[in-house]
Amino acid sequence: MEGEGPDNSAPESGMSANSPTSPTSPTKPKARTYEGACHCGKVQFTMKLSPPVEDGPVTSCNCSICSANGYLMVYPLETNITWVSGFDSMTTYKFGKERIAHSFCSTCGTSMGGKSTNPNFFADNRAVNLPASSPSITTTPKSLKDKTTNTRSFPHCQVRTLKGVDVEALKLRKVNGKAL
Repeated sequence: MEGEGPDNSAPESGMSANSPTSPTSPTKPKARTYEGACHCGKVQFTMKLSPPVEDGPVTSCNCSICSANGYLMVYPLETNITWVSGFDSMTTYKFGKERIAHSFCSTCGTSMGGKSTNPNFFADNRAVNLPASSPSITTTPKSLKDKTTNTRSFPHCQVRTLKGVDVEALKLRKVNGKAL
């Protein structure tokens, strides 16, 4: 009956599960700030994530690029990412339907993440591996200009680039990206 039991409806705000606050919870979930970098150290960033990556979920997708690069993804708010160095040295790659721009260190090739270039593709869960606008960075690499117009994006971050995270202990959420 109406009015009885828990409310299992989706939140009206459209927040993702990895958003810093949930409209249905009375208190903020705990948050943690991580340091991350590519293999050679040229690209470095900090990222605040709530809930912490260790509390999950972490996305494991079976699409071709995620499988080839061993992606384990989380979806922080762009405002929670600060690019420390190397932002302008990343290069991007799009393939197939070109719905996601994947970013890589131009020196060592480490995949740093990605971001949807289509406002209707993963509208509420956009995949730190891609340059995202940040309060500390005001420029956008030439390859991204006019291709990242959606301001309500949740960039995806490759968990394997985060320092001090035990990937074997993570709670994975399997996604069938092959079907997209």
